[in-house]
Amino acid sequence: MAEAAKPVVLVVEDDEQMVALMRHELEKDGWSVASAASGAEAKRMIGTLAAPSLVTLDIALPDLSGVELILQIKDTAGWERVPIVMVTATPKSKDVNWAIKSGAQDYIVKPFKPDELRACVRRLAARKPAS
Repeated sequence: MAEAAKPVVLVVEDDEQMVALMRHELEKDGWSVASAASGAEAKRMIGTLAAPSLVTLDIALPDLSGVELILQIKDTAGWERVPIVMVTATPKSKDVNWAIKSGAQDYIVKPFKPDELRACVRRLAARKPAS
């Protein structure tokens, strides 16, 4: 019998150590992790890959902000209902407020506790999207 494919989380983050931490924690919970180190790389992935179960977006990316990527995700067929978690070092910024208003479901403040990341991903992935 073939093993079922693991659900995928797309991690968009330019800090390699943060990606490694997130990958480690999410894989412990049974996720497969794809990653993009820039907004441009994430934009290409959004345009060419099947939608993941969830996306985490750093707000501050070198070339295209995570906030701008929300619009790309929401405008891409098959991706429009993918839950989005913003990852930020500045939780009170207007970018976080705009991100939530634009379609992100939650945000996590850096530095975060690994349990916080896993719990947030589990909670959002368990929600059934509205039809």
